[in-house]
Amino acid sequence: MAATLTEPAVLAAAKDTLYPDLDTSSDHYAVTETQFTKPNWGGWEIPDELRRRLAPYNTIRLADGEPDLLGVGMPALEVLNADATTTPVAVIEAKGHNNDPSAADVRTGIDQAHGHLSEVNIGYVAAPIQSISDQARALARDLNIGVIGVESPYDATLIEPARVTGVGDFSTTIDAIRFQATTHRLTEGSFPVNHPKNYLGYALALAADGDTADIYSEYVINSVSGGRRGAILLGLVDNRPDGETLTHLGAEVVRFARTQHGTVDAALDEFASWKGRSTPFTDLASRWAQFARSVAIQYDPTQLIIEALERLHQRGIKPATIDDVAREACRINQPLTVEVFFTQSRREDILTADGDIDESVLIDPTVYKSGIHFQFKYHLRHIGLLTEGGTDDKDEVLSSEWTLNQAVGL
Repeated sequence: MAATLTEPAVLAAAKDTLYPDLDTSSDHYAVTETQFTKPNWGGWEIPDELRRRLAPYNTIRLADGEPDLLGVGMPALEVLNADATTTPVAVIEAKGHNNDPSAADVRTGIDQAHGHLSEVNIGYVAAPIQSISDQARALARDLNIGVIGVESPYDATLIEPARVTGVGDFSTTIDAIRFQATTHRLTEGSFPVNHPKNYLGYALALAADGDTADIYSEYVINSVSGGRRGAILLGLVDNRPDGETLTHLGAEVVRFARTQHGTVDAALDEFASWKGRSTPFTDLASRWAQFARSVAIQYDPTQLIIEALERLHQRGIKPATIDDVAREACRINQPLTVEVFFTQSRREDILTADGDIDESVLIDPTVYKSGIHFQFKYHLRHIGLLTEGGTDDKDEVLSSEWTLNQAVGL
């Protein structure tokens, strides 16, 4: 049994058991704390395959410490009082042992998980099954903590179900992970197409009479899935189990269209005339561009980028480059920056085991999501926030300029 149920192995088994459909679920997401990016654990070398199971990583700093894993979405196992929330935030504290699985410190794990309940909805402790005593189970029940018994690095069993608890204000870390959960399996937090009309147009197509996909491809663009994903990201459309519906913000798109053009059909005819046009949206349709800007400014990544550029401009860094923006954005909200800017496959290169950013890696253009330096940057130019559009050429990523059209702080 030596080194088979170390803490990383216990955590991987618990993650796979609680969230078995992360690769296919559109509303589940989980990140592992950066301490698990270390190459070894107490002298035991962490296998690459195990590290892949634990990915992606991010810095998880809550008021009561750093949980081993933070997940969003209802776990696959039984949850008491599950109807109290649809997308709970859960933490896992893992306890293992390199030599003697029965010696894992389960009680400490329960206390640690309980300490996070002021910020999350569900807390779990995961430990080798032979280390979980009746006394530990009783303590977990008293503190509303779920217990997961791990039998092997790939097998785990629910010993005590967790109970959904109330929660106060979310921390910036949890807000960032919740944001990523809403975009998971959509675009990894980046935009799929680069013109704001394509997202507004999806709301109109959904409101029109007829098949949404057919109407959208005829009047807006052929990439129906891209427009749909963007509309969901911007909060115009809610993808519910019983079908898509307009949000309050999406309904405002329809009202604006009727005010401008009389009917949704007339608005779609206007959208059709914009097909293939590269003219900035501010010049092509200034009132629609202003409306699109009011929508985009409610999107967390937009606010993050604008604040970072404002700070950089105030220090005389203009134009900025993407590494300048990413570095400053990390100072504002590092967890959100990691989710928005960097590809999941390179997070181990960017994040240190202590949860800090290795800034030397920021000059590597391959660490950035193409959506941030291509589609999303073009989107911000079309609505008049940035002076320059994006690039899909990795050789130009680091030289592409990031400048606000109007910097308030200057």
